[in-house]
Amino acid sequence: MRNLFLGIAILLVLASLITFLLQRKGHERPSIVWTAGLSEDRVEQVAAFHEWMKKNGYVDEKGELLFTVRLETADNQSLLIQAVSGMAGDLIDHVPVKRFAPMGVLEDITCFAQENGLDPCNNYGTAGDLLMYDDRQYAVPCNLAARGLLCNVDLFRRYGMEPPPKTWTPEEFEAVGVELIRRANEGRARQEVFFAGAMPEIILPLARSMGGDVFNETLTAPTLNTEPFVKALSLYHRWVVDLHLIPTAAEIASENNQGASVNGEATPQLVAGRYAMILSGRYVNMDLRRFRSEPVTLSFSQPPGYDFKNLVLISRNTAIYKGSKHKEYAKIFLLFLSSREYNDIIIRGSDGLPPNPKWAENNPDYHTPPGRKYEGNLHTNELAWARTIALPESQSLYYPLADNRIRYAHDRVSSGLSSVREALELADRNIAHSIRETVAGTVSLQERYARDCELQKKIDTCKAAGRKIPVEWISNPFYREYYRATGLLE
Repeated sequence: MRNLFLGIAILLVLASLITFLLQRKGHERPSIVWTAGLSEDRVEQVAAFHEWMKKNGYVDEKGELLFTVRLETADNQSLLIQAVSGMAGDLIDHVPVKRFAPMGVLEDITCFAQENGLDPCNNYGTAGDLLMYDDRQYAVPCNLAARGLLCNVDLFRRYGMEPPPKTWTPEEFEAVGVELIRRANEGRARQEVFFAGAMPEIILPLARSMGGDVFNETLTAPTLNTEPFVKALSLYHRWVVDLHLIPTAAEIASENNQGASVNGEATPQLVAGRYAMILSGRYVNMDLRRFRSEPVTLSFSQPPGYDFKNLVLISRNTAIYKGSKHKEYAKIFLLFLSSREYNDIIIRGSDGLPPNPKWAENNPDYHTPPGRKYEGNLHTNELAWARTIALPESQSLYYPLADNRIRYAHDRVSSGLSSVREALELADRNIAHSIRETVAGTVSLQERYARDCELQKKIDTCKAAGRKIPVEWISNPFYREYYRATGLLE
């Protein structure tokens, strides 16, 4: 009898425990993971998302949120390992689509994006190459940037000069720069003021302004060892070594002023009046607004270039993990990234360009932030150029490394190890070797690569004969736009 009572007691305890667990489970809300890091900005964005959910009816019958978002941090390498092993978060931030999508770890959101106005055609058209793979969309931007030359207007006026124009040729850039550093350093024992901080990144848009790009039209081979890059790298080297418009690596290192800045040492040097301009975007204000020094008056110009005006467009993207158990919830978060509430956070904080430009276009608080008239035309110009002339770097499926080797070539020239042509030839060979190794080691790419190489031969034949090229033959986003602008598309 005692055993019977003991058994009944155990059953009652188990029943109570099961009831408790079921009730607890019923009250628990799902949580999805966004691997965007644990910064103060991201915490604010998650809190705003939860408020946006309440406002837009994403709640249960008791008015509780259907789910919540939890932040986690991971770098691209660990994210990739987690994704291929089935352990990634629901939302992958900072995702390089061209690298992750071919591995089948990202959710295809093409139809969802088109139905909800999240596709590039509704926002930044040329950003599509950063969000898509094989004409399918896998990500949406959290913010973007189209970097140009951010100028210290006060420094120019201090020496009796007007700030630079919106656009200028390399020859005009040189003329203005030589005069400024002459006036600014007159009477000094050594040069203390430079026309610009180090910016080898402008070599690419400078070469593009002459019709060159890192890859050919089908992205099957590098094209660094060509005249546009020879001239672009030669000009930049001249500005550093011959004209001393830009400090050398040794001079930068001697300043010992790296600091916690989005542009390294460049932003403090711009404010201090040591650099007249730096390569940046409106995200620079995340630093400038924290500085205790008096604000400087700013203006924003394009890097020097020739006929084809262009800037490089970059974006920070979020995608849905293919293995997520909460894909529908994750899609709701993507909708939030296009909302006024999220875009206002990006606009107020100057955290790059907002992902949905309609919240900035006719918004006076975007173009001239309250109390910050000194930020000048930075916001207006960057938004306009991002939507008209900015292009992403070309990314080849056959070259998985995120390194266009331009800096490698520049470093060899600046250190005296190679001439300009030798450095570009080496860089070109490095990329070509990597492409051969990738294709040889990836069976799934071989047929496609052979087909694209045959297509490239047809393109080369058209070019040699002066015939127009069918747009569907061209995979490289730069050449699609360049040939369209120059009337070479069929």
